[in-house]
Amino acid sequence: MKSIIDYLGKLERQITRFSLQVILMVFGAKAAGTYLSYSPFVRRTQARILWLHEQIRSRSGREAADRFVIDYLSARPRLQDYGIALVGTGAHRPSSERVAAALPRLLAVAGQREDASISLASALLERGDVELALELVAEQQGKARSKSSVDWPSLLRSLSPRHLYETTATASSTIGSPEHLRPGPSKNRLIILDEELSPAAIKSLAAGADKITLLQYRDLYGRIDLRAVQAEIPECQIAVEHGRSRVDRFHRRYFDIHQETLQTAELLSKSFVKNAPWVGEFISDVQGFANDLTLELSDMLFFKALRLESVYQAALDPAFDSVIVSFGDGFELFRLFYSDSALWQDSRIKGCCRSRKIKTVSKFASRLADMQRRATVGSDAPTLAHIASLQEQEEALPPVPPETVRRYLEQSATPAKYASKTRLPGRKTIGYVANDTRAYVASSIQLATHLQGHFNVDVILTQGNPANLLKNIETAQNDPYLPQETKGQRPGLVKVGAAAPGATATKAFSDVFLLAVGDTVREQFATIGRDVVVRAALDFLLTEGLSRAVLHTMGNVRAIATHLAEQSYAAIAISPIRSARNAQFATLGRENRVPTLAVEPHCLNSAYCRYGTVLSDYAAVYSDYYAQEYDRYFGIPKERCYTFGSPRVLRPIDYDPIAARKDARRKIGLHPGDPPIIAVPTQPMPAEHILAVWRMIIRAAKALDMPVRVILKAHPEEGPGHVGRYRQIIAEEEATDLCYVADVDIKDLLIASELVLTAYSVTALEAVVLERNVAIVGQEGVTYPVEYDKILGIPLCLTEKETLETIREALTLHGSAKSGAQQFKAANPHLFDNSTFDRLKEIVEDIIAKGPENIRRRQELPASLFVTAPFREYLV
Repeated sequence: MKSIIDYLGKLERQITRFSLQVILMVFGAKAAGTYLSYSPFVRRTQARILWLHEQIRSRSGREAADRFVIDYLSARPRLQDYGIALVGTGAHRPSSERVAAALPRLLAVAGQREDASISLASALLERGDVELALELVAEQQGKARSKSSVDWPSLLRSLSPRHLYETTATASSTIGSPEHLRPGPSKNRLIILDEELSPAAIKSLAAGADKITLLQYRDLYGRIDLRAVQAEIPECQIAVEHGRSRVDRFHRRYFDIHQETLQTAELLSKSFVKNAPWVGEFISDVQGFANDLTLELSDMLFFKALRLESVYQAALDPAFDSVIVSFGDGFELFRLFYSDSALWQDSRIKGCCRSRKIKTVSKFASRLADMQRRATVGSDAPTLAHIASLQEQEEALPPVPPETVRRYLEQSATPAKYASKTRLPGRKTIGYVANDTRAYVASSIQLATHLQGHFNVDVILTQGNPANLLKNIETAQNDPYLPQETKGQRPGLVKVGAAAPGATATKAFSDVFLLAVGDTVREQFATIGRDVVVRAALDFLLTEGLSRAVLHTMGNVRAIATHLAEQSYAAIAISPIRSARNAQFATLGRENRVPTLAVEPHCLNSAYCRYGTVLSDYAAVYSDYYAQEYDRYFGIPKERCYTFGSPRVLRPIDYDPIAARKDARRKIGLHPGDPPIIAVPTQPMPAEHILAVWRMIIRAAKALDMPVRVILKAHPEEGPGHVGRYRQIIAEEEATDLCYVADVDIKDLLIASELVLTAYSVTALEAVVLERNVAIVGQEGVTYPVEYDKILGIPLCLTEKETLETIREALTLHGSAKSGAQQFKAANPHLFDNSTFDRLKEIVEDIIAKGPENIRRRQELPASLFVTAPFREYLV
């Protein structure tokens, strides 16, 4: 029966497409659109509407396609058609001007039904046509019936920036035409975005401002498309901030947030395990589980607090005479702004909701009213009241878990299903734990693929999409370092971990969890005291996600234990071990008597307080320097550390430094006879420092008595705002003829250079391996936690004069210059022969040979879950 229905559906599609093409060719676009709108024989699907739109555009041009959209939406549109025709048509959708001119026609049809009006408003918001949406809402408000199901005045207030202390009653008297609802004039406006908004939507929030700063709440690295926004408002000066703009990893405040959230996580974990003794029924190593749970909860609390801190500091900055918050679907920003009267009573700060989801906009007014009520009693008072209510209802914690929780935990122990599996006879099998993260997944899969040439390897995915990992496994077959005999041998892939708990189990467990930790929560709120940000993060997560994460972590323990018991791995590699879910394998591996190895694909330093200590039995690190670093601060003895290099820092095969330079110069667009290159790869640092260093480099290059080109390559974590400032300094120093900011492949730039100048970036290591001259540049009196100048034995330039001398020496003495790092090359020959993969194979073999007897005992593990190096502020 299904095959007959499928066949009839296919036949209908063919007939409809053919008939529409005939009508389009014979009678024109208007007739084809009318046929689609009114024919009782045609199903109006999204694919069909978009197909006909493209047919009209390609045959008759953009004007005809625009007419089709307007005519279609003025005829007999369904609710979903507004989004399909006005948004789904993408780059070829009608312009804002065209939609504005047609709005009366569209409203004549949409205005007959309130749900259609909302669908049209939603499509306009998604396009970024906020002004048109305001116009629509204002008109609908004027003619709304007394029994209207839509609160149009509230919707209008939601779209319009209002003071956070304004109530519905005080705001209603000021509502007028859309012109009265736009932001007023401002010298310097901060716009905080809870959700990503289109450039056109940002333009409407920037109205009246001479300068704006954009801060997207969930963005840790400033990835807003500055060029697109600037194109919308070319006359306005724009800056971009992000979650680490004001508090990066080397600020004291960053450290304090880390300490507070870690302490809170530890107390919550211990309190839960102590007060819910039934946990031992499902998890044998309760102490190990408590540590893993602390890692999970501390990460949740820390990164939530860090993003809130960026908003908090920016919102209170007196440099902004206007602050507009575009609230979204989440509650985090609501909790923050109504946690401190300094925020919600500040006359500079206004809030609105410009979400692309009309349902979110519709809820905004009631959410705001609810938060205003909470603010009068204390924003966390409802959470504490709920805990008190639970404690009154239950004299003691139940000795057993709720039945839905028990069922979830029992189901979590089912065997994992492989996405792919390979087993060759006569080989040991190892697990290779990875997660689907942008920074490290390619390196992890590359290493696992090389190991597959010697072992049966299961890539164990802890987080992410298996389809993405399968693509990476396929891509790894093209690795030029992969031996010919290993090509075609792909590691297996299995996702190990419990499914997220459902709503019923989560609700039942939430009450149990809050009962178990209630007293601890009350004490922590008192201890945190006036730390508004950490308090808001804890308050939010207690009602949105924390208990679910605890239950999910328990489920993961069950799933991992089941998998390890089934597979009997000879060893487990974990890369990187920093992820809380990856770190669980160190605990469960120890319990199952399987040795574990932390494979570090990067170079870590102990001054970054958020790096976890190493809880595995062994570690594979870049060089002897890092083995000593791990011994001192990461909690694992250097005799348990192996050096193997890094897949991220390898020389090209058959590397010839001179020939490679010629080829790389060609790749980045240089010609024979062009001046030598000085490469300047940057690292995310406080702007005041890195911009001062960049200015010093430019001035030194200008003072040279020989031609040169200085090319800056921005770090991937630096957003368009950083890049704009680099270019601005070039212009200020009148150096546009010799200094550039280029978006080129970093390895090509390093190879093409005669000298690499970097402010303590790991590219210093990579450049030395590529046999390039390297020097570190900084400022007098400013230290940095990773002293690459000492590690590599290369110059440290703290003044323009020292920089000039280093450049001149490198360009005249070449490899014999001090910046050539000759001593480092002599001491670390293994970093120059691409033996990384062979060394890792030997490491795994050695660990297997040592067997379970050499697994670390619990008393040998580090006392702290995070590095314990003395903290000091850098570059602040």
